[in-house]
Amino acid sequence: MEKLNHFKISGLIHVVANNQIGFTTTPAEARTGLYCTDVAKPELVDQAMRLAVEYRLKFKSDFFVDVIGYRRYGHNEQDQPAFTQPMMYQKINEHRTIYSIYADRLVEEGVITKDEKKKMWDEELNRFRQSYNESLSTNFDIKKWTHTPFHRVVDLSQLGNIKNTGIDPRELK
Repeated sequence: MEKLNHFKISGLIHVVANNQIGFTTTPAEARTGLYCTDVAKPELVDQAMRLAVEYRLKFKSDFFVDVIGYRRYGHNEQDQPAFTQPMMYQKINEHRTIYSIYADRLVEEGVITKDEKKKMWDEELNRFRQSYNESLSTNFDIKKWTHTPFHRVVDLSQLGNIKNTGIDPRELK
């Protein structure tokens, strides 16, 4: 769209969260290029995003970041991905979690201690448990769980010369 009249935005960064839903083909068969990430190096996503920003600023053109992932437990509670991709899911089941790999690496590099790693894990687990328990309450307050409105919405008239692209409803009848 960036090349269309009235849609000039000087490039857009597209982030594709490719979690392989569908399993109709493997990533190696579906694409011709290298990926921006691999599961043992989460910093590569950050590097790819920084490259995307620099590219967009310099060339004023679109940039795609394809983040390849997987669903350890399938698409939903009725999905059993081992039926459609048995070899891949055997490997996934044998593979340590991303959290485990990354947290252990941070400990090895001295970024955090084992105690800090455990404390962070326990705090997040407790937060999840607390949220779950609150959701079971009969005093559940939906307002607490909804997102706050986005206050920086721009009125369309502020975007410049708006072209009338509609068709009179009488003409459609």
